[in-house]
Amino acid sequence: MKITAQSYEQLYSQEEQARLTRVSSTEAEIDGFIDQYIGTYDFTKVINMVNQIKDENGQALTGSAYQGELLSAKKARLRNLYFEENPEKLNNYYAKQLQRCVNGGFEDNGGSVNGYSFAHNKISTGWSIFNNNPTTPIAASPTAHATLVDNSIPDPIIVGGILQRVNTGTRAIRIGNPYSTDPYLYHVTKMTRTFTVNESSISFAFALVLQDGGSVHVTSNTNPYYQVKLLNSNNQPIFTRNVMANPTNPLFQKDNGVLYTNWACENINTANLIGQTVTLEIILSDCGQGGHWGYGYFDDFCGFTCTNPAFNPGITLNPLPRDCPKFPLPVSGNITLPSNASFTNVTIQVLDTSNNVVGTKIITSAPAGAFSTNLDYSDFYPSGPNNNQDFNIKATLNYTISGIPQTPVVINNTNPPGPDVSFKSCPNPCLEAITFEKDQPITTSQNFQASCCIISSSIIYPNLTVDFRAAFEIILKEGFYVSGYNTGNFHAYIAPCEDNSNISSQQSSSSRLANKVTPEFVENSDIKIYPNPASNYINITSENEKLISWEIYDMSGKSVLKGNTTSIDVQNILKGSYLLKINLEKKQVSKIIIIK
Repeated sequence: MKITAQSYEQLYSQEEQARLTRVSSTEAEIDGFIDQYIGTYDFTKVINMVNQIKDENGQALTGSAYQGELLSAKKARLRNLYFEENPEKLNNYYAKQLQRCVNGGFEDNGGSVNGYSFAHNKISTGWSIFNNNPTTPIAASPTAHATLVDNSIPDPIIVGGILQRVNTGTRAIRIGNPYSTDPYLYHVTKMTRTFTVNESSISFAFALVLQDGGSVHVTSNTNPYYQVKLLNSNNQPIFTRNVMANPTNPLFQKDNGVLYTNWACENINTANLIGQTVTLEIILSDCGQGGHWGYGYFDDFCGFTCTNPAFNPGITLNPLPRDCPKFPLPVSGNITLPSNASFTNVTIQVLDTSNNVVGTKIITSAPAGAFSTNLDYSDFYPSGPNNNQDFNIKATLNYTISGIPQTPVVINNTNPPGPDVSFKSCPNPCLEAITFEKDQPITTSQNFQASCCIISSSIIYPNLTVDFRAAFEIILKEGFYVSGYNTGNFHAYIAPCEDNSNISSQQSSSSRLANKVTPEFVENSDIKIYPNPASNYINITSENEKLISWEIYDMSGKSVLKGNTTSIDVQNILKGSYLLKINLEKKQVSKIIIIK
């Protein structure tokens, strides 16, 4: 096995070295292309763009600052034009997928960037904190914004030579560059590494050096920043780390207007991603106002375990039963925090297929790093059943350091690549009450059942088969409409819910009723409710059991009145139908009441 691994690594290194040689040749061609056309190309759009750039005082660029920015923008346009005319050259700028960890310390062949790809752009218009994605490929070189460095000298910016450029071995990569002839920066640089996950976590070492723009940059979220993303095979983020330069963050040390970290490490949980192809992105950005730079050193992407993450709290979600889940549905996971951090909460969000948040639960305790909560049917269908059938779960860890809120840590997809929960081909649950408003048309054939009642003011699309089954009452109000031109049937009938072994009896959020006990309805009982309909008072009498409490809900599930008296004043309640829930000593009963 060792010989096989060595052979693979040698072959991969040779192929990557050949790729990088082709990149060097392409870079020379690009230089020639720029020299050939920089005096003749129509740069009207480029000039108009540069004319809009302002300095940090809000003034238009002039003199050498303007000329320098214009020259840089012209070269960038011609570089992009070269790739537009020679798209096949782009392939050489992307490292092939790693089948195992290779060249994690940039030590191959005496120093190499085999397995890594780089991109860079100047983003002066539309720069947004943690939302910049450079796309123009670049090659790593001593003068580029991606530079292979060695351990012969320390970092030249931090006074006293106390920050080494390499963590272990003799090589590392620097992303970003403090040295630039550009009068205004706006540089954003990205390094990517695509590989197949074969371990439960991935680690790497880093050291950040970010120039501080001051309090104005902090409050406006325009300081230089560091960003890490882990993307799945569909290019969707499953882990994100965002860190902006901030002098109040105790993780940074200060040195003459520069914020830096000593060598630290990231640790990303990949236990749910074994066997999947993922892409790691690392982005370093200058400030959003063009006057302050940021860069970082990175090392040890292989054979390195981060046992003490610097500012790397972690969060994991345990797998969920994906298809036709039973409710309540338990959601659980674990968190890890640095020793100087304090837990705030974990926010669980239910997302539909359009990434809209349809349900939220906030967990405020995580004993021994474990958290849990229950999701109800109403967390997926807050307004009652609809056409959404697939959902994903998103968990956000919120925490503080020295009382200062930190960037939340987010994890998606407990069942990557999703969906986490699916209701496809699942029977509808027995809900306590279902209400369809005028803006909630029924567009697919379905069976709806309720232990209390169904009220509808909506239309049913033509040629569908739809059943309304309620144990007590079905009300078809103004606005309800159904038709069948060729096929389809509509049935509405009073009957108990059918047994449902796939989804337990739950309240929809359209009822939003807190009690999970299906009520016994009042018919033929010793409980009397009169008069009904009523306009002033409703009386409750019970021959054998003591009245404990009662609560009235409207048909959207909102509580409108509650108490414990035997006489209910309904004079201030709007006209309409309501659900009266009565709690007795030994049972609970419910009744539809009408206020006239």
